Amino acid sequence: MEEIRNIYCVGRNYALHAKELGNDVPEEPMIFSKPTHALHPASGKLALPGSIGEIHYELEIVARIGKTYKAGMTVDELVDGIALGIDLTARDVQSQLKEKRHPWLLAKGFVGSAVLGPFQPFGGEAAFGEIVFSLLKNDETVQSGSPRDMIFSLQQLIDFIGTRMGLGAGDIIYTGTPAGVGPLADGDALELKLAAGGKEETFGPLYVDLI
Repeated sequence: MEEIRNIYCVGRNYALHAKELGNDVPEEPMIFSKPTHALHPASGKLALPGSIGEIHYELEIVARIGKTYKAGMTVDELVDGIALGIDLTARDVQSQLKEKRHPWLLAKGFVGSAVLGPFQPFGGEAAFGEIVFSLLKNDETVQSGSPRDMIFSLQQLIDFIGTRMGLGAGDIIYTGTPAGVGPLADGDALELKLAAGGKEETFGPLYVDLI
């Protein structure tokens, strides 16, 4: 994970997820970031700060950028890998920040809040839309989705971020989460499943340790 530079994340990019939290569906991408200190592999023990209230899982597909963005470049030119990740959110902290109209960083950027699985080859934009991904918590499927249900496509996200903040090799984008987010408890076991190109892979388990 040392080669990762910037971590961009997309909020409310699946309509049902926006609605389950009582949020409006956005008219343009909502972008926030996490520090690289937040990165954690999608296996082993995940130590999280239990003192900050409920921490929610948000399963996402993560796209890795392979070269410097220039206007007009396509997804197929820019993206060189995909992975599954979990955008962990301190939900109580986020609610307080939203009430004050403050940025979300304290709720999104704590150590361990950017879980990331191993990257797989990117099969192109058309194949990307056929991916199905899911999250199991204690052997029960709690989230499932597909990029075809994203409000803003991967191309739209790349153009939006690239023209405003820049994108370069080693940057990654957490592309948003489908419905079904919920809290983690001490001892929970998480597994991430990715079905793409006729193959299904499972990553994990990841064991939650609230400290």
